Amino acid sequence: MLTASLLSALLMGLIGSTHCVGMCGGIISTLSTNFNQKSPQHPLVIQLFYNLGRITTYGLLGLLVGIFSSSLIQLLPNPHTFSMKISGLFFILLGLYISQLLNSFKYLERAGQKIWQKIEPFGRKYLPAQTAWSALKLGLVWGWLPCGLVYSALALALTQLNPLDSALTMLVFGLGTLPTLLLIGHFAQNMKSLLQNQKLRFSLGLILVIYGGSQIIGYSVFGLHQH
Repeated sequence: MLTASLLSALLMGLIGSTHCVGMCGGIISTLSTNFNQKSPQHPLVIQLFYNLGRITTYGLLGLLVGIFSSSLIQLLPNPHTFSMKISGLFFILLGLYISQLLNSFKYLERAGQKIWQKIEPFGRKYLPAQTAWSALKLGLVWGWLPCGLVYSALALALTQLNPLDSALTMLVFGLGTLPTLLLIGHFAQNMKSLLQNQKLRFSLGLILVIYGGSQIIGYSVFGLHQH
């Protein structure tokens, strides 16, 4: 069960990170351009520590939701099938979200925005982040940014059988988003233009919808055979 969930989390991060252009692209660009040349630390180091903080927060969020949900999941007659069906559903919603066909997470993001308004001022004082330590703390704060992509990954983390698996799921998801965010940092304008291309977003969203649908159908058939 865990291996399938981790692969799903990685795919969610890799493909879904096109959405990060709008949500985190501004911060990543700031880490690259508003950089004090007198600092001994390279911009790439700053970006890596920012992302380390962000991914650490994802892992913490996974642990928290896992503590809440793992005991309930274990009560289900077939937790693995349930997990993969829920994962498939959120892949479909995420695909529609990325392709901009449906704002699937509008209400979740609206609820998260209320929490974010209280957390965001703590991160603002670390801008522009010109040391690794400041970038790490900025990432720890920015990991709480309301985002449908993160909520999709949290839904997958919710279906794990223990809190550590939930945390690991979110860490793998975060690692999946890393390549795109690092590329944005180095090729900010070109990457933004490419990743905001509507045809590309539609194609990537369609891949997620197909993947999610195949999971739901596949595990439904599997469940029928088991029955």
